[in-house]
Amino acid sequence: MLISPVRADLCIDYANTRSWRGRERPIERLNGMADLLAWTARQGGEMPRLAEQATRWSTKHPVAADRLFDEAIGLREVLYRSLCAVAEKQAVAEQDFNLVAEKIALAPARGRLVRSHGGYAWEIGPFEPSLAYLLGSVLWSAGDLIPAADRHRIRRCANPECRFLFLDESKNGTRRWCDMATCGNRAKARRHYAKIRQGDIGA
Repeated sequence: MLISPVRADLCIDYANTRSWRGRERPIERLNGMADLLAWTARQGGEMPRLAEQATRWSTKHPVAADRLFDEAIGLREVLYRSLCAVAEKQAVAEQDFNLVAEKIALAPARGRLVRSHGGYAWEIGPFEPSLAYLLGSVLWSAGDLIPAADRHRIRRCANPECRFLFLDESKNGTRRWCDMATCGNRAKARRHYAKIRQGDIGA
């Protein structure tokens, strides 16, 4: 089995599959194993092949697949809390840290780099129906990103309704919004409206 090298922020993308976390009704993008495997396939490289193998297994073992999906969502929430703590320069909760470290240790070893389709990939063992295997790339990403958090500047969107995580790659490192066109403009509009209201009250 081959797995393409992953982006540094893949674990952030995974944590963000639940969005608008500050609202009464957040948006959930993973509502079952099929959604999780579709998300996996969209990561490109060799990931569609992994998703195909996992799909065949989940079709034959639906009960076990449901349990595995529940574990995957549990891990996502632990990763989100852990990344938020790092973004806020706080210590990751011990229980969360221990679980992430445990799962990273169980992820497939990146033992051999090989050529693949004109590029390169990691060669790992055959497919296993486990959380650490299915989300191995996410765990690799977390294992690489969290220790280097200062260099990568993990941030959480300043919009209290959004709470999206992102990497701040701005030159001065002061990016506050996940997207200026959405959350940033909404914040500007709120400030503008507040000023108008204050003016009305003062008049």
